[in-house]
Amino acid sequence: MSAAVHALGVLTATVHVVDPMQRVPLVLTAGTEVTDPEIAEQITNPNCWENDEPPKAKPARKGTPSA
Repeated sequence: MSAAVHALGVLTATVHVVDPMQRVPLVLTAGTEVTDPEIAEQITNPNCWENDEPPKAKPARKGTPSA
């Protein structure tokens, strides 16, 4: 069984970020759907996102342990 992964936002520009797990540089191109909140947090320029707005972090569900 697979869990559905929802995109937090779609990029309109190419961005350079650091992979939060492996700590290696990543290049994400325009049109990429960002699903990892830790990656989305690194992309702070609103012009890089569709609708010119970075995705809002969703609060952790009650009873869910934080990482």
